[in-house]
Amino acid sequence: MLVITAILISLMALYGNFNFVHWYTYGAMVLVCIICLVQTAILLATYKRIKRIDETALPALHLQQWEEYYAFRKQQIRWNMPVYYVLLNIAMGIYFIEVLGGRPIGNVMILLVIYFGWMLFSWFYLGKRKMKQENARLQKIMDELKAIAGQLNLGE
Repeated sequence: MLVITAILISLMALYGNFNFVHWYTYGAMVLVCIICLVQTAILLATYKRIKRIDETALPALHLQQWEEYYAFRKQQIRWNMPVYYVLLNIAMGIYFIEVLGGRPIGNVMILLVIYFGWMLFSWFYLGKRKMKQENARLQKIMDELKAIAGQLNLGE
């Protein structure tokens, strides 16, 4: 979806005939595209890292690989999510300068309340909920691997 978003915004910037006066409005559109594509690359790299986990490894080694991934993912979330939101909101703020310029203040306020409401909802509710689900899944995998490793050690 991020790639489709980047393509759609690129097409709108190139062929949308919006007649923006300021170059920075187009720059904001380019910035949103870049942010989407970089985020896609980060997600693909994370996916590849998961795929490198050897499911046929002994439980102790398999557990170690998941623990390393979990540590990596926690570190990634600590910097990636805030940077993504800050850059995206900077780009949208730049875009809004021209798009909302000259509009009635009531309409601008309504749009900004909706926009910031959505950003806050997605950060504090959707984002936190998604991270909780991911942490629970990873913790369950690691707990099961610890149990298996413990059973194998008792059998030796």
